[in-house]
Amino acid sequence: MNYHCKLKDVVKIRSGMVVPKTSNKDERLLPDAFVRMIGTSDFDEDLNLRKDLEPNVLYKDSISRNFLQNNEILFNAKGNRFFAYLFQNEYKNAIASAVFLVLTIVDENINPAYLTWYLNHPETLKIFNAKKTSQTIPSITKQELGELEIPIPDLSTQEKIVQLDQLKKQRTQILKQLAASQEAYINALTFKTIRNGK
Repeated sequence: MNYHCKLKDVVKIRSGMVVPKTSNKDERLLPDAFVRMIGTSDFDEDLNLRKDLEPNVLYKDSISRNFLQNNEILFNAKGNRFFAYLFQNEYKNAIASAVFLVLTIVDENINPAYLTWYLNHPETLKIFNAKKTSQTIPSITKQELGELEIPIPDLSTQEKIVQLDQLKKQRTQILKQLAASQEAYINALTFKTIRNGK
């Protein structure tokens, strides 16, 4: 059965951290002395978390309480690019920077991938993007995000939506790769033509 609720009723929301970045080049420090703070620039244009990120924050006890857990959702709440990302333990001992709000699902009837999909849906983003016309630096507060109304279908329907979304992303990626291959082929062919004078 479908129902609607506010986001704050099904998740806990906490803010990311403000921690100075540092270098892990100091050989006097062990590698485990550093953790990774994830920021907006760590995502590519398709909202994929980059796979080659290096640790960039010196470990502190206060940081360990904020380590990201599997299936927590990062919501980029500041700037001109609102988006949600489902964290799935891509990095050990990682934290979210202050641009993010971190969502921990507390309702077992919510598929984390479904909620991420809904937060990234164009109709949902219209609500957030209204901020871009009223603020110099657009931002969404914890309170505002918590008040967002979420439709909750049954888990089977949520899973079907997630699967369709994954297929859409795969199709988009294939089309991008095809377009890149076609462009490279045409560039090579045309350059060869003018070089050979034919």
